[in-house]
Amino acid sequence: MTEDIRPTVKSTRLRQNSLSTMDILGVSLADTAPAMSFFFSFAAIAAAAGVASPLAIIVAAVAVLLKLNSLTEFTKVTPSSGSYVSYIGKAFGAIPGVMTAWALSVGYIIAVGYVMAIMGGWTSLILSKYVHISVPWEPITIVFVALVSFLVYRGVKISARWATIAFVFELLLIIISMVAIVITNSSHINFASFEPSLVSRGISGMGLAFPLAVFLFIGVGNPGAMVEETRNARRSVPRAIYIATISVAIIYVLMAWTTSIAFHNNASTIGGLSAPFVTAADKALGPVSVLVYLAGLTSTFSSLIGATTAQTRIIFSAGREKLLPSVLGKLSDRYGTPVISLIAYSVIALIITLLWASHGNPLNIAGDIATLGTIPIILVYLALNLALPVYFFREHRDKFSILRHLIIPILGVAALVLPLWGMIKPGQPYPFNVFPWIVLALLVVSFVFGVVRSRQIPDLGQKIGSVLADDFE
Repeated sequence: MTEDIRPTVKSTRLRQNSLSTMDILGVSLADTAPAMSFFFSFAAIAAAAGVASPLAIIVAAVAVLLKLNSLTEFTKVTPSSGSYVSYIGKAFGAIPGVMTAWALSVGYIIAVGYVMAIMGGWTSLILSKYVHISVPWEPITIVFVALVSFLVYRGVKISARWATIAFVFELLLIIISMVAIVITNSSHINFASFEPSLVSRGISGMGLAFPLAVFLFIGVGNPGAMVEETRNARRSVPRAIYIATISVAIIYVLMAWTTSIAFHNNASTIGGLSAPFVTAADKALGPVSVLVYLAGLTSTFSSLIGATTAQTRIIFSAGREKLLPSVLGKLSDRYGTPVISLIAYSVIALIITLLWASHGNPLNIAGDIATLGTIPIILVYLALNLALPVYFFREHRDKFSILRHLIIPILGVAALVLPLWGMIKPGQPYPFNVFPWIVLALLVVSFVFGVVRSRQIPDLGQKIGSVLADDFE
């Protein structure tokens, strides 16, 4: 017995033409969460690359742009809210498509726990430091997740605007902090951070810093899943994603440079601090040091809105096409938002975060959560780069470009191997040594589900990504 998976257009279409290029750009920038990402990552990058850590960020940005080439090229010819899932499924068939849906969905749900844990822990820290009130992080996280879920439920236009506004406020606070750091350390202004000869341990140091710097950009391509709701998606979404990547790279480089100035190019001091930019801005801002902490708070808020908005649409699309349980493909009758996938995403991620991070400091444990969630996400990125030449050569041979559809995807794969190896290599301490086995178990389960599903629905492979962004306009 086979199951009819043809989408009922009126009941399963996301609301088209709701978003502009600027909306997508705002969500893409918000997803990267520059303040949050940089605050908790730069010390490790500086410890690896030394004074010239901005160069590691520049190299990572180039690698991310290579990876994004595959996403944007697919978007130009077959834009789907399934994003990575649809594109890999179209290239390799039903079972790989199902495996991608499970790997990416689980990876996203776990990884967003990083944002949730940081949001609660950071807000609790602010209240303790500036208001002298002790509030556990758990209820704070629950309140923020509920608020974000409500905004996303109310409509994509609302959630996109909130994410953009929060990002603009975050960026303003980052700029104020950087200006204060430069002014208070004006006698130490120099550009040693951009000298390749000062990369610690040369190529080895760059190799250590590179995967850490790549993680700064995780999330920048998430709005690729919002094509169904975007006007002129084939053009708008690729443009917004590229602009966002370059923009956030500039922000990171400037933050790295100002941090180096603040500590007089002492990489050892920077590497020994948990959040060196915050330490530098705290000192430079003096009585208004709360501003840098508010930058971190708005960063987590905008990131959670952006991630929830984009990632629930991938889960929704996979449910709509029966790659995941079909109930996940249900939309709100009132707002046209993926209500079931939103509930599943937020509730499961919140439970995992509360259980995992309750055993210690959420600001420290958040990194562990992010690592586990990122492994399946990186695997999907690798698969997408492999899918691009296969799909274009088979389906769009007249448009096939040796550079865009073969060489750049190969370079994208090469750029992702090092970050992936850094997370799965043998000999790591607990719990990192068990993460690869957890991901392997996920892939095995998803493979079995894929085999069963493809037998239930023989034409499942042809249905993947069949609802295009600009159909029925």
